[in-house]
Amino acid sequence: MTDTDAAASMLRQIRVTDASGSRLYTRADFPVAFGACLGTDTGGAFLHLVANRVYIDAADQGTRVLINHQPVTGRREIRNGDLLHVEAASFRCERVAEVFSLSQYDDGMSPSVHHRDFAAHGELIEPVAVSAPVAGRQSGKRGARLFAFTGLLLFALLVSGIAYVFTAKTLLIEIHPQPDRVSLSGKIWPLKIRGRYLVQPGEYSLQASKSGYYPLRTDLKVTQRRSQTQSFALQKMPGYISVFSSPTSGARILIDNRQYGITPIEKLELAAGSYALQAHAARYQPYSTQLVIAGQGQHQDLHVELLPGWSEVAIESKPAGAEVWLNGTKQGITPWRAELLAGEYRLELRHQHYLPYTQDFVVIADQPLNLPTVELFASISHLMITSTPPRAVVSVAGIKRGVTPLSVRLEPNIEHQVTLFKPGFSTSRHALVLQPGERRALWSQLEAILGSIIVNVDPHDAQIFVNGKPVGHGTLKLSLPSTRHTLEIKKSGYQTVTKAITPLAAAPQVLDISLRGIASAQRAPHSIRAPQGQELKLIIGGTFSMGAPRRQQGRRSNETLHMVTLRRPFYIGTQEITNAQFAAFKATHRSGTYKGNDLSAPELPVVNVSWEDAARYCNWLSERHGLDQVYRQQGGKITTVRPLPSGYRLPTESEWAWVARARADGTTLRYSWGDSFPPIRVTGNYADQSAVGLLDTTINGYRDGFAVTAPVGSFRANHWGIFNLDGNVAEWCHDYHGIHHSLSEAILIDPLGPEAGDRRVIRGASWMRGDLGSMRLSYRDRDNRRRPDVGFRIAKYID
Repeated sequence: MTDTDAAASMLRQIRVTDASGSRLYTRADFPVAFGACLGTDTGGAFLHLVANRVYIDAADQGTRVLINHQPVTGRREIRNGDLLHVEAASFRCERVAEVFSLSQYDDGMSPSVHHRDFAAHGELIEPVAVSAPVAGRQSGKRGARLFAFTGLLLFALLVSGIAYVFTAKTLLIEIHPQPDRVSLSGKIWPLKIRGRYLVQPGEYSLQASKSGYYPLRTDLKVTQRRSQTQSFALQKMPGYISVFSSPTSGARILIDNRQYGITPIEKLELAAGSYALQAHAARYQPYSTQLVIAGQGQHQDLHVELLPGWSEVAIESKPAGAEVWLNGTKQGITPWRAELLAGEYRLELRHQHYLPYTQDFVVIADQPLNLPTVELFASISHLMITSTPPRAVVSVAGIKRGVTPLSVRLEPNIEHQVTLFKPGFSTSRHALVLQPGERRALWSQLEAILGSIIVNVDPHDAQIFVNGKPVGHGTLKLSLPSTRHTLEIKKSGYQTVTKAITPLAAAPQVLDISLRGIASAQRAPHSIRAPQGQELKLIIGGTFSMGAPRRQQGRRSNETLHMVTLRRPFYIGTQEITNAQFAAFKATHRSGTYKGNDLSAPELPVVNVSWEDAARYCNWLSERHGLDQVYRQQGGKITTVRPLPSGYRLPTESEWAWVARARADGTTLRYSWGDSFPPIRVTGNYADQSAVGLLDTTINGYRDGFAVTAPVGSFRANHWGIFNLDGNVAEWCHDYHGIHHSLSEAILIDPLGPEAGDRRVIRGASWMRGDLGSMRLSYRDRDNRRRPDVGFRIAKYID
């Protein structure tokens, strides 16, 4: 057989024939020791079967191995027809079909064979010798037949055994952990040799047992593969645990977040494994541990040592007898001592004749806490000072404290000198002593120091106002306190004249005032259209009071009262800018949604626009109309051209307030519908009942029909013909946000706000507003971000 023919078939066995006989080896037996077991005295060599080829290498460097009389170093392949020498032993190598044979021969080239056969895995097959018949029975036929039958039976058994060995499969059964007893049974009884079973293909039943584990009973199948391994694992039997707790029983036990009852718990059965155990008991710290159940029926005890979840806290005050309040609940009187659970506490000490004391402290479990003794201070007294007229300057001991109405805190049991002063009025002085904790009211009537002013007005029917209040027409003699006043003369179609006057008691003053007609206003149309068709109405301004009185409910600190005169006539948009109008300028803009409600419909007011977005839109309109732009980009920031040109812009805050609040009789509105809250009829789009569940605050009983924004112009216009100033969306104004000095009596003429700042003014309520404070027309907001309830309208001067 050539090497090419040999390579064509799979090499399955190697037969080694030497002085000890013949042995057959399969792939599962390699590597095979070779040499020492062949009768040599040295370590010999090793045979390897790799990828259908046979290799040999020496066991150590002292072993002499030759192939075709050439020394072998390292691993070397043996081929069909090679002569192999291992020390003194010589072998002829030959491959026949699926068997590769190594046959030992002596120096005369004759094979040296001991005629004994070996089965697979090198097991010796001993022939059974048939005993010779006894000489005295040679003549008996019956004896001869029996002898022949016995020989045939033994021969058949021998052949069956050899056939079983050659056709059997090797099976290794691995069981973890090592069982105490294992049995394998099937239709042909398996034969176990050196830890492996010789079995025929088919179905078998496996049984194994070990103390502390569930018995293993399973079926397995042996296939046609020559060598097979099947692995199994024994499952531990459960264990038992008893749980006890101290210093108290009744602790709630959770194992892997599952409740198992309260302590003591006796002999709880759990599968072997690792668990997270927790124990909870009132007034004790939570307990947790890693629990390992050994299983195998073993019983374990766990003793849970609970730590206190409280500490003793002591509170004292000087003087004693103060009420102890913890987290808003009265606990007792100082000195006070009690056990408190771990956590954060707010302590209040209240005493009738002393100032209240507040302190936050933390209780750490099992760590007693003695708070430092609290020294209480005597209760400050309060003096409520009012005057007629109001806004008199109050000084205490020569130090200015504010203007009336005013509440001041004074030390008790000390005489205080209180002085009230107002220009044009006589000074009022009071000396008083207050008791600890006393609250006293002081009212003072200031006597006016009067002066006279004679006013001659042309045209005669022009109306005269003093400090915003109408006093008559034509020629008047006014008796006024000798202080600064604001005199206004106005008539429709004429420029309003505003003067600051201070009457003198010594001699009357005479003022001759002639009004000049407003030529540009007379020529200007009552309304115009912007390039996109938006309507703007002409507004003739006047003098009015911006802000809100200090006592007005809902008033904020940035709503200080101050006088403003609008001399320059202007136009203002009757409606807010819509999404459709803004999209013509910036097609990529999206007003978005609010909690699933659409804000982007074309007829809705545009929102989620910044102040800069609105300013750029105004410039875009000015460019289309051929007007000078009001805003310019400078250094990455938008600035304002001053004085303001006649291009489109955002309304100034004072313009917005005049159009929203001013009435023909010189008074101002608190709300768009009147002076009381809430509205009794539908006047605008606010946070109504349609927005319940959408907004935190809504107006109870008010329903305008819109949960979010409404189409512009949806509600009735005000007396100027302007829509939605007080609702729908709040509006960007031109001005930076600032706060006017509360004591200033100066009149601001056409104010534009501060020249710099970090946030812009926002005026008006919106669909998100439903509270008393922010629905007032004097409410001022400020921001520099885009918001879903802030839009804008446009304005411009007439020239």
